[in-house]
Amino acid sequence: MVPYLRKFRTLLFLLAISAVFSDCGKSSFKWLHYDETVCADRWEYSMNNEKLKDNVTSYLDKKGIKLFEIEIFIDFPPDGCADCTCKTGRRFKVKIKNRDLSDIKKEGFYE
Repeated sequence: MVPYLRKFRTLLFLLAISAVFSDCGKSSFKWLHYDETVCADRWEYSMNNEKLKDNVTSYLDKKGIKLFEIEIFIDFPPDGCADCTCKTGRRFKVKIKNRDLSDIKKEGFYE
């Protein structure tokens, strides 16, 4: 009976290892983007990127969306207009949990 017990323990060990590695390649995180506008954004504007990151993070936190990382960079030239919906050229890149995907898309973020 002891040999069967060893085989059973080995089988359980292999099943546990395969369960751990079965999620490899499947990330529970997602990166999304947002193109800043002249004045149509939902958070307080700031020329200081660090303050702006805090403003975006705080706003989304109040909506129940946790940011794990946020980057701000210039990705394209400004639209050259003064309407609120015109793009400034700054783009936000944020890392969130997949479970928050539909909520953050409602805030104007995209994949």
